[in-house]
Amino acid sequence: MSSGKGKGAVAAGHPATADAGAAILKAGGNAVDAAIAALVTSFIAEPVLTAAGGGGFMLIADSHDHAALYDGFARMPLGKMPAGIPPEFKPVIIDFGDTAQTFHIGQASVGTPSLPAMLFAAHRDHGRLPLAEVLAPGLDAARSGIRLNELQACFIGLLRPILTDTEAARALHLPVRAGQSIGELWQQGESFRNPDLANTLEMLLYEGIDEMYHGDLAREIVKSCTPYGLLGMEDMRAEQVAIRKPLRSNVFGGTLLTNPAPSSGGLLIAFAANVLKRCQSLKEAKGAPHPILMAEALRAASRIRQDGLDAEIYDTGIEDKILDDTHIEAAVQRIRQRLTGLNSDNPIEAKNRHGSTTHISVVDKDGMAVSMTTSNGEGSGIVVPGTGIHLNNMLGEADINPLGFHALTGGATLSSMMAPSIFLEQGKPALVLGSGGSNRLRGAILQVLSSHRLLGTDIESAVHAPRLHNEGNALDIEPGLLNDHERHLLMQLGWDMREWQQQSLYFGGVHAITRNALGQLHGCGDPRRGGSLAFA
Repeated sequence: MSSGKGKGAVAAGHPATADAGAAILKAGGNAVDAAIAALVTSFIAEPVLTAAGGGGFMLIADSHDHAALYDGFARMPLGKMPAGIPPEFKPVIIDFGDTAQTFHIGQASVGTPSLPAMLFAAHRDHGRLPLAEVLAPGLDAARSGIRLNELQACFIGLLRPILTDTEAARALHLPVRAGQSIGELWQQGESFRNPDLANTLEMLLYEGIDEMYHGDLAREIVKSCTPYGLLGMEDMRAEQVAIRKPLRSNVFGGTLLTNPAPSSGGLLIAFAANVLKRCQSLKEAKGAPHPILMAEALRAASRIRQDGLDAEIYDTGIEDKILDDTHIEAAVQRIRQRLTGLNSDNPIEAKNRHGSTTHISVVDKDGMAVSMTTSNGEGSGIVVPGTGIHLNNMLGEADINPLGFHALTGGATLSSMMAPSIFLEQGKPALVLGSGGSNRLRGAILQVLSSHRLLGTDIESAVHAPRLHNEGNALDIEPGLLNDHERHLLMQLGWDMREWQQQSLYFGGVHAITRNALGQLHGCGDPRRGGSLAFA
């Protein structure tokens, strides 16, 4: 089923995640309530993609053109390692089959675990149902367990070196079978559970979220990162959530709301969308197939990173600078030159094969929309004893530390590629979407958005359609996207193409919902990442 009306809809990365949110909508909750319920359930349904020790972003928009972006992403700790004590920053190689990538885990990989603070703040400001009722599905899932599907079991197996790095991590991820642990990770079909996390969240319900950032729980979190990490009580006591104005860009006949600076993903999407829009009227692009222009627009966004965006992302006015008409026109002229064979620059960009993120989209009966993307990195391997909280390794991912590990000023929010987005028509949410997938997610979001808005494709077809992704001059392409003519054009433009044999989670996981003027809802969870859609 891909359409309905009723009390709303939830699109997410697992059926249990979507169902939990839909249940809260049926009970009278709004989109914020449903998003929180879905996310807490995803801690169990998608246990290595997101976690209570991680971070994320929640974009909220209503039918009165009011919008806010809740930034609960990790902050750079203020602490510095004492002289003579080396940080615990362990490189771990993860084998993805076609390639291997190095991540860093351990005490010095942990940034502030700000996600729970974001959930409590958003509920305080916008929730309708009591928080205990909102968290109930997630608490029940943590205690009873959710059966792992093939995809989630695969993720767990992939990250074995991290999930078994410490005794506490092994206790969480190596289940006891027949009275003893036999060293096997949770398998497909088994019910992953985390009763300690249920107890922790229930405690926070009654004692308040300050317990996690000021009380005994905060001290236990810091203790788990001591003496070889940077996280301290000063970081836990600092403000965990920033409420920002969403980045707004008028494209494709409406207004795109997305994640603002200091995160880069939303800005790069807005830039590429404006370049793509401008290319539609370019004389040299007349008749150029959509995949060609899409590849060139994404290439232009890659060049922005190469030209120093990561170093400038904290600068005041960076959004106006990147989206300035002259800047966009310069990118369009480079594309014009490439289409006429006069330019062959080769942008370079960091790679991240995994992309341990997940996304939830929600629309309620009143037209309020929530787009929320969260992550735990790959996890630090540190599970705070007795709490069920696996802490993030945000300081150990090269892609979100492009200036170098531990180089960011203490207290600053790490820049992220995550880009929860909402598209408005006449000031009302008409499309809610977002994706997992690290540096591939911005292309996935733009391709679904442009397919739906520019080409008039229904949302389910737009999500299912084959995608492409560029890194430098290399272009990964899903099967069925190109015909022979388009393939020849890309070769003429100098693209180094790799055509995949089947669709893959590598190309992101866009979970999306549309709402028309009559309140009718359509949606789709991306099958590449186990996506599911539930109506209330």
